[in-house]
Parts: sequence; C-alpha cells; structure tokens
Amino acid sequence: MANTRKFNTTVKIGGKTYAPGEDVPVSKNGLSEADAENLDQVFGKWRKASDTTIDKRIAALTEERDTLADRVEALTKERDALADKTDGSEDVAELTEKLKAVTEERDQLSEDNATLAGELKKLQADEDDDKAKDKT
Repeated sequence: MANTRKFNTTVKIGGKTYAPGEDVPVSKNGLSEADAENLDQVFGKWRKASDTTIDKRIAALTEERDTLADRVEALTKERDALADKTDGSEDVAELTEKLKAVTEERDQLSEDNATLAGELKKLQADEDDDKAKDKT
C-alpha cells in the first residue's frame, strides 16, 4: 500500500485541502484506506492529465448521450401527444362509426347495383327475343 494517493477530486483532511492530482496521505493521520477506495469508486481512479485522448472520447460520448437523451425525450413527448389525440378520443370513435355506416351503405349499394345489372340483362334479353320474333 502506498503512503499517498492521488484523486480526481478535492480532498479536505482537517484544515488541509488537497487539489485534484495532489498526493493525499493515506494513513492514521490522513485518509483511511476505506475512504480512499470510496473516493476512487465515486470519482474514478486518478489518471494522468496527459491522457487527453480518453478525456476527449469521454466528452464526445457524454455529449452524444445527452443528445440522444434529448431526442428520446422529444420523441416521448411527441408519442404522448399523439396517444392523447387517439386513445379513447371521441373523435376517433365518431369517425369509426361514420366509417362503419359508409361501409354498410357502400355494401348495400353494391348489392343493389348487382341486382339492377341482373334485371337489366333480363330486360335486354327479353328485348332481343322480342326483336328476333318480330323479324320472323
């Protein structure tokens, strides 16, 4: 175990304050080993300041995560607004009833049209028969 450790956060022991990256004593007169481990877990292990590639990647990923979180929030609001317009809405129920009535009317008209077409064929056939009888 080392007598000192570096942390990613400011550490205050008694009246002395240690800035991030400064050596902090880990002993009876400094931090306990458990407190040091807790700081490492909460703030992460100390990395050298020269490790900017990782820092840039973390910043980029954090920004991307925040952008995606904002997009998810916007899509959630949009979905909720659309759901409010359709779920249990009287407008949808009214339109469904109108559609049902129009569909029934269309089906009846189609049936009537087929009946009239059949009657028309019979009349035309009778007329053709009458014309054939007249010629003879």
